[in-house]
This record gives sequence, structure tokens and C-alpha cells, in this order.
Amino acid sequence: MEKSTNNLPLNRRRFLQVSGASGALLALGFGTSAITREAEVYKINGEGVFGAQLNPFIIIDPEGKITLMNHKPEMGQGVFQSMPMLLAEELEVNMDDVHIVQAEGHKKYGSQMVGGSNSVRGEWEPLRKMGAAAREMLTLAAAKRWKVDPTDCYAENGKITLKKKTKRKSLTYGELVAEAAKLDVPAEPALKDPKDFKILGQPLPRKDAPMKCNGEAVFGLDMEVPGMLYASVERAPTLHGKVVSYDEAAAKAIPGVKYVVKAERPVFTYNFEGVAVVADSYYAAFQGRKALRVQWDLSGYDEIDSRKIDEGLKSLQSEEGFEHETKGDFADAYEQSAKTLEAEYQLPYLAHSPMEPMNMVAQVKGDQCEIWGPTQSPQWALGDLTQYLGIPEENIKIHVSFLGGGFGRRAFNDFIIEAVSIARQIDETVKVVWTREDDTQQGPFRPGTMHQLQAGFNEQGAPVALKHKMIGQALAFQWPDADKSKIPGGVMEAINTHYAIPNFTTRYVPYETQIPVLWWRSVYSSTNAFAHESFIDEIAHEAGQDPLQFRKEHLKEQPRFVKVLEMLEEKSDWSEALPEKQGKGVAIAECFGSICGQVAFVERNDTGQLKFKKVIAVIDCGMTVNPDTIRAQTEGNIVMGLTAAIKDPIIFRGGRVMQSNFHNYQMVKMDETPEIEVHIVENQEKPGGVGEPGLPPLAPALANAIFNESGNRIRKLPFRMDKV
Repeated sequence: MEKSTNNLPLNRRRFLQVSGASGALLALGFGTSAITREAEVYKINGEGVFGAQLNPFIIIDPEGKITLMNHKPEMGQGVFQSMPMLLAEELEVNMDDVHIVQAEGHKKYGSQMVGGSNSVRGEWEPLRKMGAAAREMLTLAAAKRWKVDPTDCYAENGKITLKKKTKRKSLTYGELVAEAAKLDVPAEPALKDPKDFKILGQPLPRKDAPMKCNGEAVFGLDMEVPGMLYASVERAPTLHGKVVSYDEAAAKAIPGVKYVVKAERPVFTYNFEGVAVVADSYYAAFQGRKALRVQWDLSGYDEIDSRKIDEGLKSLQSEEGFEHETKGDFADAYEQSAKTLEAEYQLPYLAHSPMEPMNMVAQVKGDQCEIWGPTQSPQWALGDLTQYLGIPEENIKIHVSFLGGGFGRRAFNDFIIEAVSIARQIDETVKVVWTREDDTQQGPFRPGTMHQLQAGFNEQGAPVALKHKMIGQALAFQWPDADKSKIPGGVMEAINTHYAIPNFTTRYVPYETQIPVLWWRSVYSSTNAFAHESFIDEIAHEAGQDPLQFRKEHLKEQPRFVKVLEMLEEKSDWSEALPEKQGKGVAIAECFGSICGQVAFVERNDTGQLKFKKVIAVIDCGMTVNPDTIRAQTEGNIVMGLTAAIKDPIIFRGGRVMQSNFHNYQMVKMDETPEIEVHIVENQEKPGGVGEPGLPPLAPALANAIFNESGNRIRKLPFRMDKV
């Protein structure tokens, strides 16, 4: 039997209460229509949830037990609790009193995609409206029973109470839910004033944390379905390749091996081939895979080489490409400048390397499909499966587990289609598990980029012209029928055009290769901000100005940027001079609706070794749900950004990825991690993202600190701290 993330036993008394509940129960979706149905026992991701479903997110049973759905996949970013917190705030219930369940993949929940740091900022109002609508329905039900005006009632702690002191009485939500569910759903329920929030903005303990610590949480690798088999897939040693032959008999000679079939994995315009060995244990499947001796046709795919990629990027430096944003006349201002400055920055391809490698359980029976596992995009998976299998959406069930990291990789459904392709051939339930080597070498990857930057200064030394040209692969250009006649969305993220330099232009030059590339935590912001904020530091130095004061002066028309910089200045004691052999650097970036600035401190010891000592981060993400989550996400971003800055790149030789596991594609270790201090700007601005904005400033802040200490500019990532 498959595991579930919570235990909610069904006993005879509860079953009779639920099955005997009367009245039509309302399911409220994001569309314009409502669906009525009788009380029922809900089976959500394998878990029994019992009661009246006021809407897809709120279920209340007759005993008053409240279940709130988390409809977004949880990959460590905190949505398992933050989504229910939005509901609970308006529903007027205490988080200690609610049960949280991970929702299945279904269109009734609206958007379930997690990416672009969009969960809270996208659901801030819709989920609060869901909670408020349910609260108003329950209030009206109580008012009708008491024959009073709804304004004479108020909701608090899972009850509706009559205000009048002489007649004060209360009814629990459980006592009211059957009547409430018969009422019309308010189209525009009144939302609480933020000053009255009791839950939102509070550092509440996350309910998923204990489960993840005690082993109760179910990740994809933990998923067990009765009768399932295991599969391991041999894939081409290069990024692409065609299967010529393989030794099926040798694989089947391994005890436990039951099937050997070809697998397919669609990646944009490519259809990657593999050979799957299916067995009654993962060990047997993997041993069978090693016995396959696959012969590959690698012709045309064995010339992918990092050195040729570098040459290809450099060859495009004379191209002007697409215009992103322009103000004034850069060319003329640059030509007339008294002094000019030029620099070239370069960043590598990277793998995602979530701690949990790709995996998925799949079952295909006739025109029915069911999958279990970790996906960032349940509805995208639903669409892809519908197209691949040629069956209706209603014939597909998607059970979402916890994700052991995603970073954008699990928003792409190639690994799901691969599992389904195997399950369909063998007509049995199969769990496909990638090895760490598969995960590192098969991609898709973060694209490598090259940046050309130019600045011009007047006679007084002030910057009057700035140009930033980015060269690299466009994610959007990989899809079939992509429109390559215009600049693709997102490629210029985190290139700050707010700086008050009178003449500037930002441009994008596309580079194409056979390497599949994909979203990677903070996407293009992870590369663009390093080049841009490092060059802003170069401009400040050339102008003879303090780098933080230069940013404040040239962003003074942007008060939220200034506030972040002022808080950084205060929290870092920026104005205090540092001792010899120490350095500090600053960077600020905006992405996904939030602004994050960081100050990095480095120190050189007596043996000449440079150490990253501390980083202070300030983030303005507008109104908040849980400040502890914001700090945790910013800390995680800093660690991941540091890994990208100082650890291994992905290198291609002869079409192959040279890195394979954590011995040569290393992660930052605890003793390499600096002290991290995170501060949150409090305001009433619209909520922004927090899952990614803390990553882009890290590399430029560190590089600028190294320049401050040593006079050496870091213009290419990664670099080694022991070589600076």
C-alpha cells in the first residue's frame, strides 16, 4: 500500500457521520461555474479526508475537523504551510487546529506550477478569497439559524459567535458546514485589513518540518504502489544518441529482471532514446542495466565541446542582436566620452543537482494513466501526458509527493514521459529511478552565458553611457515553432536598468547549440546579475566613489532599492573601515517581484588563504506569510549561489559531460559556508517571491569583496578561493 504523508484513520462512527451528512455540498473552483454534490469521503493523494468540501481547498467534517489543502508541490520552499496559512487567516482558524494535505494534480485547483517564485505572490489574493468566502458562508448559516443579521456575528477560532452579550452563543464550523454548503458563494468576499492579520507575517513552525525530520514525509523515492516493479534506464553517453543494439539476454540473465524495453524521453525538439531494464527490485534492474552492453550511434552528437562553445559565444560579440531596453543615445554618448571602460564576463553551464535524483512511478492500463512522484508542474504534466498518450485529461491521475529539491528541473516533464513510456509497454506499474550520474550528465542544464559591458564617463568622471549585451541560449527558442524573430521573455532578468545613467542600452544575442537548457534557480538572474552588478562596481571604482553610496545615488528615484541599501549600510556597519587583509563588497538585484541586496566580507589568513567570512542580506519581498521561511530561503539561495560561484562547472568534451557525481561536481560544504545574516524589510507592498531572489546578488557581492581586498577582478565563474 502506498504511503501517505498523514494518518487519518476511518472509524465506524466517523464514517456514519460523514455518510449521513445531508444537503448539497459546494465545490468552488477558479472558474465561473459551481459544482454541487453530496457529502463524501475524499481520497486525496491516497489519504482519506472526510467531510463537507466548501471549496477545493477547505474541507470540514461534522466534528469540526478542518482540513486545508496545499495545492502547490512542496520542494522545500515552504508552500506546504504557506498556502494553508493564506486560507486560515481569512477562515479565522488557528494553524494548530488544522490538518494539511498535499493535493493531487487537478485543474480544479487553478495553477499548481511552482517556479518563478510565484506561489505566494500569485495566490495571495485568490486563496485569501477562498478562505473569506467560506467564512462568510459559515457566518450566514449561523445568522440564518439564529434569525439575526450576519453583522451581528463574527468568526473566530473555528466558531461563529453572536456578538450580543445578553445572548452570546457560538456554533462550531462543523455544526454549520452542511447548511453553509447550500448557500451561494460570495463573488467578492471582504478581505481582512493586513493590520488585523493574526497568522500572516508570523514566524509559525512549519508542519512539514517534523515529518521531514522523523522520516514520515513521503518523497518520490519513498513512493510505494502495490505490485510495482523497478526500472533503470541506460542512456547515451553523449547528450544525444541512437540505440543500435543491446544484449537483452545478458540483462535478463540477472535474477529478478523481467523486461527489457526501449524508452523514450522527449526534450524540446529531440526524442532521446534509452534502454530500460525492469525488475522486481532496483538492485536487479541496475545490475541488468550494466549487463546490456548497448551500442550507440553517436554521429553528429560527439562534437559538443566547451571550448567550441566558448568560441561560438565569442564569435557573436560583434552582433547587436535584439534590443531589450534603451534610453538616450548610447552610441553617441560613448563615442563622445572622455574615458571609457570595457569588460567581458562569462558564466558556465550548470546542472541542477537536487538531492533527490529524478524518479517517477507510472501505470498505464488501456486508456487510463496514473502517476505518483515529485513534479513541480502537475498540470503541465497533465497536458503533456494527454498529448503523449492521446487520452482525455479525466483519465489521468497525478499524485504529488514531496520533492527533494527541484530548482526548475522538475518543472520539465521528460522524466515523467519516460516512465510512462516504459509502463505502457510492459502493462505494469513501474518505478523509474535515475542515478546521480544520470541526473548530472543528462541535463537539461542552466545555460552558460557571455556578457559584454561598456561604460563611458564625462570630463568630471561621472558615468554617462552604459551598455550590457548578453550572449547565450534562449530557453524559449528550443520549443517547436518558437518565434525567433523577437527577444524571448526573461533572458534579461536582473539587469538593472533603474540606474540613473542617462544613456544606456541592453541587448540580447541568441546562441544556439544542441545542449538542452532549462530553468535553474533564479533562471537568467543567476547569470545576468553577476555581470551587471560586478560591472556597476567597476564603474563606481572608475568614478572614484564608494560602491554602496554610488548605488544609492544612482538609484535615488527608486525608494525600495534605497531602503534595502540603507538597511544594508546599517546592518553591515558599511562606513567602518576594515582591518588589513579584509574586504567587503555589495550587490543588489531585483527579480520575481522582490529586491535583495547583500554585503559580503572576506578575510585572508596568515598563510594567504582567502576565506568568505560573512554575508549580510536584506530582502524586500513586500507583505509576508512566514518570515522564518523567507530567511531559510534566502540562506539556501546564498549557499546555492556560492556553490555556483566557486565549485565545478559542467564541461563538455566529445559530446559528453565530464562531471558525474559529487566527487567532481561538488557542493559547498559546511566549513566553506559563511556566517549568514538575513534581514527583512517590512512594508505593505504587494508580495514578491522569496524562493529565488536571494541567489543573484551573492556572486557579485563576493567578487566585489575580493576586489576590495586584493585588487583582483573576478570576471569568470567559477573561481577558486585558494587561487585568488
